[in-house]
Amino acid sequence: MSFRQTVSEFFPPPPGFTEKDLPSLSGKAYLITGGAAGIGKELARILFSAGATVYIAGRSLSNIERATKDIVDNPVQLQSAQTAPATGKIVAVVFDLADLPSIKPAIETLKQQTTKLDVAFLNAGVMVPPRESKTKQGYELQWGTNVVGHFVLQRLLLPLLLASARESGQARIVWASSDASARSPSPDGISWDDINSPKLDSWTTYGQSKAGNIILAAETARRYAKDNIIATSLNPGHLKTDLQRHWLSDSRIRSLVTAPLLHEPRYGALTQLFVGLSERVNAEKNGQYFIPWGREGKRPKQIEKGLENGSGGRLWDLLETETEQYI
Repeated sequence: MSFRQTVSEFFPPPPGFTEKDLPSLSGKAYLITGGAAGIGKELARILFSAGATVYIAGRSLSNIERATKDIVDNPVQLQSAQTAPATGKIVAVVFDLADLPSIKPAIETLKQQTTKLDVAFLNAGVMVPPRESKTKQGYELQWGTNVVGHFVLQRLLLPLLLASARESGQARIVWASSDASARSPSPDGISWDDINSPKLDSWTTYGQSKAGNIILAAETARRYAKDNIIATSLNPGHLKTDLQRHWLSDSRIRSLVTAPLLHEPRYGALTQLFVGLSERVNAEKNGQYFIPWGREGKRPKQIEKGLENGSGGRLWDLLETETEQYI
């Protein structure tokens, strides 16, 4: 990852793919974790406005219902003559990524509602929470939510994604990472001896979780490309969302300095929209990493080196063993 790329991620060029480029999404189905707020909510708004069925996944039904009302009352004004009016549908899928047993029952219910899923946007995340925050199963909260919970979810969603790939020729999985992945541990992004080590500082553990997202996207692509699954990772951008709430709340000066560098959540949604729906993200781009607002980027050197040395298979096998009881 070059200095030039880093600067361009803070100050990206205008997006080249927006809601105006969408065809009608009637008959399409998408799932978004963290879809009740921030980037996920704005992405849900766009997809709903183009006629899609959008499954918003989150911990709180009341939060999803509030987000749904706002989306339905304030759809995106699509200008493409080929795009249908706002005839989409939003469905709540309630589970907690930080509580692994809650995921399977919710997805079993989802499978009673749909037989396919065109794209899974693994968007939800936790960033620098209070030290020693943990999931219900005892994982460091960022690793457990951003990586382990989404790994379990992806495995449970694969039958729906594979069904879509067989029917329409392709399905996609989008892992939301961050340029903070560059702060992940050397030599390959993961502190293998103790992933949940309290000795690691909060930014290193956050970077490690975002490295995990990149690694799992690449490994998913390696395993499922033959089944027409395209799996990618991305940095959605530096945005004004609740993700930074723990970090910014610690310092008013930090908030004031950071504010000019943050963009509206819609732009992060456009990054995800590009990676999830643009025809420019094809089989040749499988496993790649993208940057704001929809450009191919380079992964941090230690993550790239780790992937070359088999970190994808190592992480997949580790998580598969640890979470088999929840599948």
